[in-house]
Amino acid sequence: QGVAHAGPGSPVGRTVQSPGVHAPGRCERRRRALLAACRRAEDAGPRATGGERPSIEEEPGNLQVFDWSGYGNGDYYPREEKQFLWSQYQRETGDTPEFILFENDSAGFTKAVSGTSFDVVHPCGYRYRDWVDAGLVQPFDTSLIPNFSALNPSLMEQGVVDGQQYFVPVDWGFIAPLVNLDHVEPNEQSFGILFDERYGGRISWVDTVNMLYIAGIFHQVSDPFDMTDDELGEMRDFLIAKKPLVRFMWNQSFDFWQAFKSEEVWIGYAWPDTVGYAANRGMNYLYMEPKEGLVTWVCGMGLAADTQNYHHSHAYVDSWASEKAAEFLMAYYYYGHTNEEIDLSKLPEGVVEALYLDDPSILEPPRSIPESYIPRRDVYDQYWQEVLAA
Repeated sequence: QGVAHAGPGSPVGRTVQSPGVHAPGRCERRRRALLAACRRAEDAGPRATGGERPSIEEEPGNLQVFDWSGYGNGDYYPREEKQFLWSQYQRETGDTPEFILFENDSAGFTKAVSGTSFDVVHPCGYRYRDWVDAGLVQPFDTSLIPNFSALNPSLMEQGVVDGQQYFVPVDWGFIAPLVNLDHVEPNEQSFGILFDERYGGRISWVDTVNMLYIAGIFHQVSDPFDMTDDELGEMRDFLIAKKPLVRFMWNQSFDFWQAFKSEEVWIGYAWPDTVGYAANRGMNYLYMEPKEGLVTWVCGMGLAADTQNYHHSHAYVDSWASEKAAEFLMAYYYYGHTNEEIDLSKLPEGVVEALYLDDPSILEPPRSIPESYIPRRDVYDQYWQEVLAA
């Protein structure tokens, strides 16, 4: 989610039926299978660095997970986040992960470059190349992730950099305008509603460079993720001109939801989690399918280049790749998951509707615009700072 895919936000209030705790026999068999897979990897030979990889029993544990709030650390669902996202990992390894948080992708990358230590990290796809180029991550051995075969193959391709599986995509969603139909009468479904002069003071933008490419999409520039200096200047000037319409800019989607719920704002740049909250509250809303196309984001797990918990990290990612994790993410946060074996009948109807889960064409052009790598991110940042300072 977008440049500032700022975690799942706050509870939707939905529940899913727990798949249940594995019987001891099954748990033990799975643990043995995991250990066997790890040993096979150890027997495969030395690492590229020339040293033998320690066995899982020899690893230190205390896995360091660098992630968004609400994705396992218990900020929103202390019991369920553990139960659905990493209890499998804990059963199989006996380890309890430690969570280090970042508020958005840019902050996470900056912290990592500055020396924040981690074993597993959870950035979004448009930043994958940055993590690889900075030497912060290494490829996964997908044979150590039993659930990998259940994940959407085309989405897994988005985690491939330089021919290697550097990331395992797990969650996905959309960026589109959300409007309160009790107060807003859209002329059409378009990103233009975020700049509509009729609703001054009732609009919320995200506080990231995403607004530059959203403006570019609205103006139909040839490549909104790699605009020229002239195009960036035009989008900067356009956003500055429209900025007085904006009530506030958000960093956490829950902040936008609180303002949308209270009707402080009627229109906003939104992810599906806010749609879930609005549906649960019974609000009269429209989550647009813009004529320009929905922006689709995919986020995934990366493996630290210097991790001492190689096997533990793979086990953690396997837990996140499970059906159990997918059910939680979809039903509680209204985010998509790349596991294709989930039973959609277990999900609230609103999730299927918000994510178009019964219509695979939604993820294909022209209906969707994949959020892409921004080669000149530093230039985009400069222009965005000028918008903020205006």
